[in-house]
Amino acid sequence: MSTYRVSNIGWVVLYLFALMACSPAKEHAHVEGTLIPVDREHSAAKDHLIDSVISIYRADLEKEMAEVLAYSAQIMTRGTPEALLNNFVADLSLNLGHELYRPADARPIDFCLLNYGGLRAPIPKGPVTRANIFELMPFENELVVLTLSAEKTLELFDYLASASVGMPVSGLRMSIRDEEVREVSINGAPFDPERPYKVLTTDYLAGGGDNMTFFLDPLNTEYLGIRLRDAIILHLQRQHGKGEEIKSKLDGRISY
Repeated sequence: MSTYRVSNIGWVVLYLFALMACSPAKEHAHVEGTLIPVDREHSAAKDHLIDSVISIYRADLEKEMAEVLAYSAQIMTRGTPEALLNNFVADLSLNLGHELYRPADARPIDFCLLNYGGLRAPIPKGPVTRANIFELMPFENELVVLTLSAEKTLELFDYLASASVGMPVSGLRMSIRDEEVREVSINGAPFDPERPYKVLTTDYLAGGGDNMTFFLDPLNTEYLGIRLRDAIILHLQRQHGKGEEIKSKLDGRISY
């Protein structure tokens, strides 16, 4: 890429020289200036008033980020086809989704699908701070319920079968062979090609993020009014309030 760009610039320069050679000679103007290096010596002086104000907020922020939200019985990392972190975040999201969702048609959420790339850091064993969760989920993504046609739901299954990494899912079990879906069940029931399905995901994925284009034409879109990061924090606080450690497990929900 850089070689191509330099080459193009070179041709432009040669072209300009050619134009100048063919143009009448013009009188050149002489411009004087002073070169000021960009370094510490020439940088602007620190504004101590502004710095003092910032330091107040910095101290409050550091205190907030150091707050212990819960204790984890294990280290949780992401992985493929499933992993402790994948399952933990997808399960708590689906559980909270069931709690918050008030469907007009009385049909609950069927399953949850999040994205592998959205899990940016592991959850450590032992104390889990607010900073740990911001590192895990630094985005402002909101939880949303999409109602998909059976056709779009099949496209979702095909996407999971061909994905190179394990996407976090909950309420869904799949068996994959040679990048093709062999078996699939939703909440213990086989897939029904005659009905739509409600999927809990994020607004980022609902907009086609990570090439999840099957989300782009839903039958219905309903926001839950909570960010995924806040959902994780709420779950941790609730577990801690009950005196329980957070934990996760592998259950073969996606298998090759």
